[in-house]
Amino acid sequence: MRELLVDDVGEFGLIRRIMHDFIFRPDMIVVGPGDDGAVYRTPEGYDQVISTDTMVEGIHFTKDTMGPFDVGYHLGASNFSDMAAMGAEAVGFVLSIALPGSLPLSWVESFYDGLRACCREFRVNLLGGDVTGSPKGLILTGTVTGMVPKGKAVTRSGAQEGDIVFVTGTAGDSAAGLYALLQGMGDKWPSLVERHRRPKPQISLGILLREAGAHGLNDISDGLSREWNEIASSSGVEMEIDAEKVPLSSDVKALAEKVSVDPLVWALNGGEDYQLTGTISPSDFDTIKEEMSITPVGRVVKKPGKGVYLYHHGRKELLEARGFDNDRKGLK
Repeated sequence: MRELLVDDVGEFGLIRRIMHDFIFRPDMIVVGPGDDGAVYRTPEGYDQVISTDTMVEGIHFTKDTMGPFDVGYHLGASNFSDMAAMGAEAVGFVLSIALPGSLPLSWVESFYDGLRACCREFRVNLLGGDVTGSPKGLILTGTVTGMVPKGKAVTRSGAQEGDIVFVTGTAGDSAAGLYALLQGMGDKWPSLVERHRRPKPQISLGILLREAGAHGLNDISDGLSREWNEIASSSGVEMEIDAEKVPLSSDVKALAEKVSVDPLVWALNGGEDYQLTGTISPSDFDTIKEEMSITPVGRVVKKPGKGVYLYHHGRKELLEARGFDNDRKGLK
């Protein structure tokens, strides 16, 4: 029996198949999916936050490196991570997808299963979206809404002289996982592959960092070199980073040694780790360092100032932003 394709069921038939079990905060819903627009309520005393991310087949993923469930989960995670970087809580999501008519229906259903799993894990309501055709390849755009106490959003522009520069968790795992997949070694490095396919947005850590008084914050979507340069540029500061302190997992180090790659390259230029990096005062850092996996990697040394400098092998070098550029480079 021939496998059903998107063209076989049409837009509305597809929507009926996939749009179910996506409301995880019913108390916030006034009008849910199915109307021309969704209506949701935000509690008193909160600002609303909004962000959007797109994944394009062949640039951000291929069917060789990610299954449909992974793509759905990853799309949700990348959007929700933007809320973490603002110290906000993700609450709502809308999705616009362009699909080739020849795409198997089973692929689309598995994609929505992955997105549903991510929404359930982080209690985010899928409020609706749009489905249309694509003459070539998949285009998946998510828009997330969030909330943060009024006037408390953390931005890239607040870094202060004397601040500690920090990184949560470890960096470079996703890039290492992608490397393993592209080299046909994915089965030997399952934890790194998992970090690439299904990264975890650090929403709870973003809230803790905001409450602790973090001055500047970014999620590691495009690699540490780019995230630090964005903070330095937006804040008008100069930062110094100790390369030896950048947190790397044991698996990243082991794979790097096996294939003769400097693991720091994956951390600085890889991206899609969706951990957090930012700046915070030394006293506030001391209050939270026991509450989370967080590593001090440098200092904000001058404001006004400009640029990020890396101390590596006894030398001080200007660190350029060479991370994953979603507009130009695509898959590395």
